[in-house]
Amino acid sequence: MNFVKLEGHEQAWNQFCFDHAWFWHTSWWQEYIQNARFGVEYKNHSFFIDQGGIVGIVPLIQEDDQFTYQGGATPEYVCRPEHEKAVLAEIKRLALKNGVKRIHIRSNVKGYLDASTYTCVLGLGNIQPTKGHRAAIKKAEKHLTWEQTANITEFMKDYFKVAGKVTRPEMTFYLLLDFILMGYGTLLKAKYKDKTAGWTYILHWKDCAYYFMSCVFSEFKEYNVSHFLQAKAFDVLRQKGIKRYELGEQAYNTLHSQPSEKERNISLFKRGFGGQIIRSPASEYFFDVDYMCQVYTKRLEKYIEVEYNVPI
Repeated sequence: MNFVKLEGHEQAWNQFCFDHAWFWHTSWWQEYIQNARFGVEYKNHSFFIDQGGIVGIVPLIQEDDQFTYQGGATPEYVCRPEHEKAVLAEIKRLALKNGVKRIHIRSNVKGYLDASTYTCVLGLGNIQPTKGHRAAIKKAEKHLTWEQTANITEFMKDYFKVAGKVTRPEMTFYLLLDFILMGYGTLLKAKYKDKTAGWTYILHWKDCAYYFMSCVFSEFKEYNVSHFLQAKAFDVLRQKGIKRYELGEQAYNTLHSQPSEKERNISLFKRGFGGQIIRSPASEYFFDVDYMCQVYTKRLEKYIEVEYNVPI
């Protein structure tokens, strides 16, 4: 069994992803991750298991002193059970060699600390939105129109305008355009008369999709732009053969996360379309004990302040 770096083997890696993994694992998405934030130093340590061909992959990007993906969890490694012990040993070796203090991974890993979250997933064959969401969509359809587009430059300009600042490198939007052209991304625009009201961008891979990002101009929020765009997205995704649509994380107060009111409202909005709230397994491991103590002390203090309203 040999460990081989991803670089130079992208085509074979991505074919393995198509057969056995998801879009987050691909070299294309890794390029996005390495351009996603300002002021972060990136190193790609991704490797695969070679036994006369790829039999397992380990997406592994170093962001400053962490193995993370845009500050969150890396995709889980994909390998045979008999290779897992060696994979974890190689991850640890790379961490210690490169000054990595922590890994956060989207998987249940024995010996790692649990960091699981919850997410909202819809089956597109049987969507059952709440009465409030149905009314919101019905109202929106009286005022809004929509189109599917690849005008990423207009989307980028509007996204920054709504945010009031440049929130991410422009390169990320041009990579999102690449995904559209490759057939892995969909961009929808909502219009009120001749004015743009909002946007939504969705990633998809085989028969699954993920709600990735959106923006809505405040002057059109009364027309329920977000509800409208999601309703249209359901139709578009069905036509593409998508069966499962993940709307994203559900925010709850935990030791790892204390969501803002805005984040709670976004979670409520997602749940309103129906579907299931399912556990999204994740784990973390600290390679630096002192750093672990610092992180957990801060987390505990923040949790106590929010949950018990006790200032620390």
